[in-house]
Amino acid sequence: MNKICLTLALILGVCFASNIKCTEKQKLARACTFEYEPVCGVKVDPSSNYIQSFSTYGNKCEACSEKGVEFYSSGECEKYPQDVVFCHPDAYLQPGCTRELNPVCGYFDESFQCQNSQCSSNYSNKCSACINKEISYYLQGFCK
Repeated sequence: MNKICLTLALILGVCFASNIKCTEKQKLARACTFEYEPVCGVKVDPSSNYIQSFSTYGNKCEACSEKGVEFYSSGECEKYPQDVVFCHPDAYLQPGCTRELNPVCGYFDESFQCQNSQCSSNYSNKCSACINKEISYYLQGFCK
């Protein structure tokens, strides 16, 4: 019984930890419940997944029903660093990345088991960070 509970907890942790794409059904919602489970809703510029604006919403329904919000991350936007760029949930589907050197520090989502409180890693560019499914967001430059 304990193994089943532990497995379920791990699965739920993975499901709620990363950036989650809004479904078409969520985008068409006309009314939302009032529970406060804040999310950071991300609007993406049509020209690039890396040009974003984001706002805190009371819950995922409020975020996804807002015009232009494509995906969300758990928690209020203010809990993330100011210059954050969230990885699009579909970024890992890219066939490959360029080899340019424009370093970024990618931060792992909560599904990743951090070693010695090191929950970030250096990547050569934003694409190479975001094709890793376990990276939730990145900051420009090397990790500190």
